[in-house]
Amino acid sequence: MPQTPRSTKARKSRVTAYAEGVIRRFSPLAVVTAAVLALGLSACAPVEEKPATQPTPTGSASATPTPTPTPTATPSPSPTADLACLVGAWHMGQDQVTAFYNDVNSLMAGSGAKFTPVGTADLILRKDGTYTWTPAEQVTANVSGTTILINFKGSITGTYTVTGNGIGSQTQDTSGLEIVATIDGKGTDAGAISQQISVAPISDAKYGCKPDTLTLINKLSDSTATSVLHRE
Repeated sequence: MPQTPRSTKARKSRVTAYAEGVIRRFSPLAVVTAAVLALGLSACAPVEEKPATQPTPTGSASATPTPTPTPTATPSPSPTADLACLVGAWHMGQDQVTAFYNDVNSLMAGSGAKFTPVGTADLILRKDGTYTWTPAEQVTANVSGTTILINFKGSITGTYTVTGNGIGSQTQDTSGLEIVATIDGKGTDAGAISQQISVAPISDAKYGCKPDTLTLINKLSDSTATSVLHRE
């Protein structure tokens, strides 16, 4: 679970509650922290159903009173396609982070909320199916005239799988990520906003991979937001 932001003893503000309502309005999934790149204003709609990889138990075909199934082992999450291209360290520059949020803000037009990121982001995809995501260090949320400043320090780790042209995060551990939110310099509880803003852009996304460029397309409501990363 995410670490509790410092000075979160303050009651959740009406502005924060409103912002969470905006998130729920645009989020097609009701799963906490299931969403996109640094914003999870939208949890991503599933790209396609992942095939089962666990072998089916087999029993004796003879008239044995109680056939004994062959023991099976639960497979560990791991990529299954385009491994050579996907594995590695990927960097999202300030321009690419801003472009992603521009997509999100376009979708949010008319909602009274706007998000502005500062900083870069990094994604490491490993051959064993694990990943590390370091989000942009700061996101400013302007909600109905009030500014919420959300700062991040640290990284999220987890596991992922690949199916066809889809990539999805299976598990995530946010214990290594510190989140501090303020309004006018005073600590506040950012609630679901802080959790969703920090998640990696590989939650059920479609991807395109070239030797030096990884493109992740996340479905947001009836639109999409694109993350472009370059190999380090």
